[in-house]
Amino acid sequence: MCKVALLIPVYNNQTGLERSLSTLPTEVPLDVVVVDDGSEPPISQPKVPEPHRIFLLRLQQNQGIEHALNYGLKWILEGKYEYVARLDAGDIVLPGRFTKQLRFLESHPDYVLIGGQVRFVDISGREVFRERFPTEYKDIRRIMHARNCFIHPAVMWRTAVLREIGLYSDQYKAAEDFELFFRMARRYKVANLDEYVVQCEVNPTGISLSKRRRQVLSRLRVMLRYFDPWKKESWLGVLKNTLLLYIPVAWVLNLKTKLENKRGWL
Repeated sequence: MCKVALLIPVYNNQTGLERSLSTLPTEVPLDVVVVDDGSEPPISQPKVPEPHRIFLLRLQQNQGIEHALNYGLKWILEGKYEYVARLDAGDIVLPGRFTKQLRFLESHPDYVLIGGQVRFVDISGREVFRERFPTEYKDIRRIMHARNCFIHPAVMWRTAVLREIGLYSDQYKAAEDFELFFRMARRYKVANLDEYVVQCEVNPTGISLSKRRRQVLSRLRVMLRYFDPWKKESWLGVLKNTLLLYIPVAWVLNLKTKLENKRGWL
């Protein structure tokens, strides 16, 4: 039986889904679980390269990504997969990702989640900036109080951990991943690979942009839930996200792009 289920929620993005699936590396066999979150028209089941298999699940109405993710996770848990990886429609998995993440989890039984570094591109495929995340657990556990140390479509984790801590919460709209990963990091070891594992598309219609204020508010609520007055990162995280409520998203993207360009000249 396949060890890894790749979970992809999708809403009105047939083109992005097909692009992501057509470029999947074939180094590790995957059962690709696509959850159509009430798309109009419904998502058509695309093909995947061998040795992968695809399963298309449908929600009759659009309920939001956290509901689509939990719907897929329940299906995956029933299938008794050992690991679940994430990807979003439109994003591209870089070669070696699944091999490296699977190898890490199988050689580090005390770790439950592994992420990696991420490149961000615009809808034309041009790289606009990169994100670097801490790799060591002790750093991640501390920095999670200030920012999410994982990019959602770049992670793989053990399904067994979900039976211990539960699924995504529906109380943190557009930041459900941050809360889940924070929950994991408080009880178990987590890490990031030092290598780039996925190329994410900065899409103006994506959750991070179109629902940015909701996302920032949800992040603040997560930070306040796990607030530690003895950690400076807790204070910095709350301050930063409070400021982000009033800073236009275009300014943030422009700053990230300028910093990336500057880094390229160093």
